[in-house]
Amino acid sequence: MNEIIAIICEYNPFHNGHKYQIDKIKEMYPDSTVLAIMSGNVTQRGEFALFDKYSRAKSAVICGVDCVFELPYPFSASNAEVFAKAGVYLAVQLGATHLCFGSENENIDYIISVADAIENVSRDEVLKLKKQDKSISYPKIIEKICGKDGKIFPHMSNLILGVEYVRAIRNYGNKIIPIAIKREGFGYNDLTVGEKMSASAIRKCFFDKGIMVSVPDSINQFYKELVDNKEYIDNNEIIEFLFRSVLIMSPEQIENCYDVPSGMGYFICDIASNSNNGKDFFEKLTTKTYTYARLRRVVLYSILGIKNIDTEPAYTILLSSNSKGREHLKVLKKQTVFPILTKLADYKRMNEKVIKQFEASSKADKIFISFLRNSSKPTDFIKKMPYIL
Repeated sequence: MNEIIAIICEYNPFHNGHKYQIDKIKEMYPDSTVLAIMSGNVTQRGEFALFDKYSRAKSAVICGVDCVFELPYPFSASNAEVFAKAGVYLAVQLGATHLCFGSENENIDYIISVADAIENVSRDEVLKLKKQDKSISYPKIIEKICGKDGKIFPHMSNLILGVEYVRAIRNYGNKIIPIAIKREGFGYNDLTVGEKMSASAIRKCFFDKGIMVSVPDSINQFYKELVDNKEYIDNNEIIEFLFRSVLIMSPEQIENCYDVPSGMGYFICDIASNSNNGKDFFEKLTTKTYTYARLRRVVLYSILGIKNIDTEPAYTILLSSNSKGREHLKVLKKQTVFPILTKLADYKRMNEKVIKQFEASSKADKIFISFLRNSSKPTDFIKKMPYIL
């Protein structure tokens, strides 16, 4: 059997830990086709990626992935539940038989047991806890309820996503088999320098020292070319842009957007008016109630006018592929009518839902390109074509 293994990822940037996962998949399933469903130019924490989505996809294919498809904005910059559902939905449309993810705990039975516990949480229990503590977050609610049954809700980011992937597979009634591979190296937000560094640490090291570390030898030269050609962005500049954009918005404008609870618009505008710069703004903004990631997402939703997010993506974009990936695409196109864009201008020929979603995502792409340090123009995104290796 030729297993089709999907990975939902960001590759910001692709590093040694990601290569380890790909190698393990190839070791476990030698004849498999590996599909990456990768965040576009905006990542789950509401941050813009270091390199553009096509370049990140190319680096993944050089390192062993067979085909890379985009998880478009705003699905790519959503909470774990929405992010996982969108990624799994695309995995289903792309013919995946397995879904592989890195996790701090590779015991799939444990991950499934936590998913079971969450599914058993009643609305009454949630309302009761919210009444006791109005500022309590959803993960904290689940932690308290699961704790009653002797289960420990996973605090670790990859494990949380693993649980949401299992829940999403069930939601779509699909027979995709989840596989957890133990995450090697340092944690998601750990800034320690080493052979298998976190993506956060690699980005910090790049901006502190101007070098890419803890990345596969096979893409070192490619990264060097991207840096030499100034095809990267600095999120510190994006933070300043977000801060200044908020200064000219009203609380009502912000609260009219997705995932903005009552009162947050006034809170955000007040903090912005009393901040010196973007860094100061986000430091003051982050609280026990509202995490940094959620606030980054909300601010970007507000600036881009994202008032709601559909249940699932209506399309995807092919970003990069090798010969094995192209063979899978040929088979896939005979089995499904799901829109897979290669030439971006073709989106205009699609249905209304695709057009609406594509144009929302393209706003984020234009902003991303405008912050590249080379001479690219915001409209250049529409000319992009997949990297074929």
